[in-house]
This record gives sequence, C-alpha cells and structure tokens, in this order.
Amino acid sequence: MVSYQTGTEKGDRTHLFTLENSDGNLTLTTEIKDENSELIAKIDRNEFTQINKNFDVQGEIEKGNGLTLTKRENGDVIFNAKITEDGYAAVSGIFYVGGTKIRITDRTVEINDTPRQTVNGVNVHDTFFVGNYDITLTDDGLRF
Repeated sequence: MVSYQTGTEKGDRTHLFTLENSDGNLTLTTEIKDENSELIAKIDRNEFTQINKNFDVQGEIEKGNGLTLTKRENGDVIFNAKITEDGYAAVSGIFYVGGTKIRITDRTVEINDTPRQTVNGVNVHDTFFVGNYDITLTDDGLRF
C-alpha cells in the first residue's frame, strides 16, 4: 500500500493506491480525485469505473502502455497505470489529499511541486522496492 501521512501521527495516513499479488498477477486498487476531492474514477482490482465524464480513458492496465486517464479539455495526463513486460507495476499520476498535491512518476515523487524522494536523507531515485508492503509518503520524504 502507498499512502500519504498528513500529520505527525501514524494514524493520519491517507490511502493513495494498493498493489497486490494475487495468484501471480498484480492488481491495482485506487480512487482518482481532482483538486477539490471530487471522485473522477476508481480502480478496484484492475477494474476501471469512470465517474466524471470530463475525462477520457484509454487502454487497459494489463496491455501495452496501460490505462491512461486524461483531462478532456486539454489532454493533460493525470493518471497512468500499467503492468510491465517483466511483471512490475508502473503507476504515475496526480493524487490530491485535502489541499495537498502529490505527483508520482516513474522517476519522481513531488509534494506540492517539491521533490520528496529521500529516505533518511539518501536519494532513492530509480530504486525498486521489491517486497515492501507499506510505503508512506511524508512531507519529509519516504517511509517504509
């Protein structure tokens, strides 16, 4: 599970997305919200449900470039999820928690447009976290 810790207490975490290995297949569960915390779409174990029709969706998580959600008005990509050929999951997108904007890509984690990709002061850019079942993003960096 990947979550964002909104305060200093461990219980102050907000779920961003969950990846599970089920019978040898990776499954994704998440809710995609806009900057006003309005639900755009949700994915439950790789099954996509669109809520807001102001966005376009293309593809499927398990195929090719994966599932991509874009703003209809300008084409901006706000979410992409795919299972890579070698069986890894790649999730990128913009998540909103209250007034906080969290942008996750294959190379960066930004909170309110400030890079946050360190663990105990060490840059973890391009690091694979195989076997970690719980990753928490904080305003100070990543926590496992």
